[in-house]
Amino acid sequence: MSNGDREKGPAWLRAQVASYRSVYPHFQRYAEVLQAILQKAGADLAPLAIIQSRPKSIASFAEKTWRKRGKYADPIHQLTDLCGTRVICRTRSEVEAMSGFIKDTLNIDWANSLDCSQRLAPTEFGYRSVHYIVSFPVSAGEVYDIPIPEEVVSKPAEIQVRTVVEHAYADFVHDLSYKGAFRVPTSWVRELAGVAAALEEADQAFSRIEERLSLYATNYGAYLNEEQIREEIETLDVILEFDSENAEKAVRLAKLAHHGEDWGKAEAALKPFVDPECPEASPQPALRELGITYCKKYAPGSEEYDAGQEYLEIASAPEFADVDALCSLAGTWKGKDEAKARNYYRKAFEIDPYDPYALGNFLEYELPENPGFLGVARPLMRQAVDRCQAQSDAGVNMPWAFYDIGKFLLLLGDPIGSLDAYAKALSVTSAPFMVETSLASVRRLESVADQLPGFEWVRRLLALGLATRFPSEARLEAVRDLVSPGDYAVEPPVLIVAGGTDPRIEEEIRGYSGLLRAVMAGFSGTVISGGTVDGISGLVADTAESFPDQVYTIGYLPAPTHDSRHERTGPARYSEIRHTQGSEFTPLEPLQSWIDLLASGVQPGRVRVLGINGGDIAGTEYRIALALGARVGLVTGSGREVGRILSDPFWSRSAGLVALPDDPAVAQAFTCWEPPQGSSVFRDSIAPAIHEEYRRERMSTRQVNDPALADWDSLRPDLKESNRDQAGHLLTKLEAIGCTCEEAEGGTVASGEFTDAEVEILAQMEHGRWVVERLLSGWEPGEDRDPTGKRSPYLVAWSELSEEARELDRQTVRKIPHFLDAVGYRVRRVS
Repeated sequence: MSNGDREKGPAWLRAQVASYRSVYPHFQRYAEVLQAILQKAGADLAPLAIIQSRPKSIASFAEKTWRKRGKYADPIHQLTDLCGTRVICRTRSEVEAMSGFIKDTLNIDWANSLDCSQRLAPTEFGYRSVHYIVSFPVSAGEVYDIPIPEEVVSKPAEIQVRTVVEHAYADFVHDLSYKGAFRVPTSWVRELAGVAAALEEADQAFSRIEERLSLYATNYGAYLNEEQIREEIETLDVILEFDSENAEKAVRLAKLAHHGEDWGKAEAALKPFVDPECPEASPQPALRELGITYCKKYAPGSEEYDAGQEYLEIASAPEFADVDALCSLAGTWKGKDEAKARNYYRKAFEIDPYDPYALGNFLEYELPENPGFLGVARPLMRQAVDRCQAQSDAGVNMPWAFYDIGKFLLLLGDPIGSLDAYAKALSVTSAPFMVETSLASVRRLESVADQLPGFEWVRRLLALGLATRFPSEARLEAVRDLVSPGDYAVEPPVLIVAGGTDPRIEEEIRGYSGLLRAVMAGFSGTVISGGTVDGISGLVADTAESFPDQVYTIGYLPAPTHDSRHERTGPARYSEIRHTQGSEFTPLEPLQSWIDLLASGVQPGRVRVLGINGGDIAGTEYRIALALGARVGLVTGSGREVGRILSDPFWSRSAGLVALPDDPAVAQAFTCWEPPQGSSVFRDSIAPAIHEEYRRERMSTRQVNDPALADWDSLRPDLKESNRDQAGHLLTKLEAIGCTCEEAEGGTVASGEFTDAEVEILAQMEHGRWVVERLLSGWEPGEDRDPTGKRSPYLVAWSELSEEARELDRQTVRKIPHFLDAVGYRVRRVS
C-alpha cells in the first residue's frame, strides 16, 4: 500500500460515496433508458436476447473505489461503469448485429472499450465478450422514440455484448475471478480453456470450477501473508460499512480473523447476521462461523460456548450436508463427551468419506477401537491425499491440507513423505492452535503406533515446531524432556552439515573436500553432522581435524551396534558422539540434534545448514531445518535430494532456502556469517565511500536509471545494506591474508599494497560474500542484469565468471587500503 493510498482513508471514501449517492438517481434513470432502447433494438436484431441494465450499487461503488483508490483520484468522473448493461445473445451473428446498432447510435470511447476476443490466439477459446464504453451524443433528443434525459447526456456507460455460451463462461469464471479479491490459479484457467473449446459436459465442468472458486474464495486467507491479511480485513471492514447486509463478506472477514486467532473481530463481524432468539433464520455460513468463533473464544461451560454449540448444531442439519460444520461441532465435544464427538465425525464421514477433515478425525476414533479398519481405509486415504494435494496446489485450506496429508501418509506407511508434509504445514502455520490440534491428533493414534513407522518422528517434529514457532516455557520444557542424556548443551554459533553418506558415491562426495576445508577455515563454533565414517559425515570429521582450536564437532548416531561404520574413536573423529534410540539411521538423528539445540537455547535463526547431495534422511533434515526457521544452503549440482528440493514447487519458494553455487568462497561466506569483532566500526563509516567509488566507475557504463547508481542518500535500503555488508567484511578478508587494521597515527596513513596472490584470495572472498548477500536478499541468477527484478548473471561460482567480471572484484579489493584511509585506518600485517 502506497503512502498515497494510506492518505485516502475511510473519511475520503465516505465523501466519495456521499457524492455518488447524490447523483445515483441520474444513473438509475440512465439504466432505465438504455434498457428500453436496447430492448426495442433487440426485438428487431436479436429477438431472444436478454437485456440487463443497472446502475452500480452504492455498496459496489464503495468497494471498487476503496480497492482501486490508488488508481482513481476522482472515481465519480473516472469510473466508466457506473451504469452498466449486458446484452446476451443466442449467436455470434446476433452479437455482431447488436454491436453494429450500438456503434451506429451511440458515441464509442474506443480508447477504453475492449473486444476480449482480440486477446486470444486463433486456437484459443475463452472470455470473448465485447465491452463498449458509450455515451449519448449531445444532439440526441430521442432514440427509438425514447426521450434522452438531459442529466445522462455525455455521461459514460458500459455495454457488454456476448453470446449465451460466453455469458455462461463469464458468469462461472470471468466475473467471479475478475470481481473477486483473488486470482484464479493458472492450472484452472487452462482447464477452463479446454472445456470452453470442447463445450462437452459444460454444465458439469462449470459446476466443478464454481465449486473450486467458492473454495478458493472462502479460504483465500490461507495464501495471504500477515500484512495482506491485515489490509484485506481493513478493506472488508470499510466495505461492510456501506454494505452492512452482506453476510458473505462478513463470513470472509471472520475467516481471515480466524486465521490470526482474532476471535473478537470475527465475533463483531458475524453477530449482526445471527439472531440469538431465532438462529434458525440466520444464514447458515454465518451461523457456522459464529459457532466456531464462540467455541474458540469462550471457555467450555460458558453461556457463549453453549450458544456456539447450538449454532453449530443448527448449521449441521442434514439439509445443509455441511461436513465442516459437523466436524467443528464434533471438535467441541472432544475430551468432554467422546461418544458425541465420534458420532458427529461419523456423520460427516458418511456425507463425504473422502473429505480429509471428516476422514482424518473419524479414523482417530475408529482405529483405537478397530485397528483392522486401517486396511479398509487405505483407498479412502489415498483419495483424500489427492484431494489435499489439489488444495495445496491451489493454495487453499492451508495449512490443514498439509497436516492432513502428513497424517494420511503416516497411516499409509510412508513416514518420510509424512514428515515432508508436516514440515510444509509448519512452514505456513500462523497460529499455535493449528500445531496443538495436529499434535493432539497424532497422540490420539498412539494406541496403534506400533503399526505406524515414523510415529515418534512426527510427534517430535510437531513438538519442535510448536516450541520454535510459538515459544513458551511449557512448550520448551516439553522439548527439554527429550534431550540427549548427559551434558547436552550446545554452544553457538552452530553449523549443521548434511548430505550423502552412501558408500557408492564416496568418491563424488570427497570431491567437496576443498569446499568443506574453506568452510572450516572460516568457521568458529559447533559443527553438527551424522557421525559416520562415510560420505559427508566422515568428510566433516576429517576436515575438522585440521582446526581443533576453532571447531567443536558433534556427531549423531543410532545406538551402538556391531557395525563398526557407526563410529571411530580417536582424535580424527568427532569431538563428541551422541546416540539416539534405534538401531539404524533414521530422521530421529537430525530431530534429536534440533531438540538438543533448542534445549540449549539456540534458536533456529542462529543456525546455518549446509547441504551436499543426500538421500531420504538428508532430504528430511533439510526440510525440517527449513520448517523450523533455519537458513539452509544447498550446493547446486550436488544431486539427489538437493536437486529435488531446489525444484520442488513448495520448498523452492521457501525464504530460508539458498541455492549455493559450488564455490568454496561462497560456501564459506554462507556458513561464516558471524562478523568478526570490530567490523561494526566500518559498516556505516566506510559503506558510503565504497558506494561512491562504485558510482564513479560505473556511471559511464550503466543506465542512468539503474537504482544501484543512486547517490547514498537516495540509495535503495537493500543496496545500502549491501555496501554495509561489504564494509563489515573487510576484517574477515584481512584476517585471511594475515593482516589487520589499526588507527593511523599523526594523520598519515600507510596505504600498503597487496600481492597478486593476496588480491586473488581477497577477490574470490568478495565475490563469495556478494553472491551470498544477493541470494539472501532474494536475488536470482539470470542471463541479463536486472537490478529492479533482482536478477544477475554473476551469481555463479568464481570459476564460471568471465575474466572481465573477476577483474571488477580484484579492483574492488585493491581499494581496501584506500577505503580504510578515508576513515583514518591503515592495513597492518600480522604475519
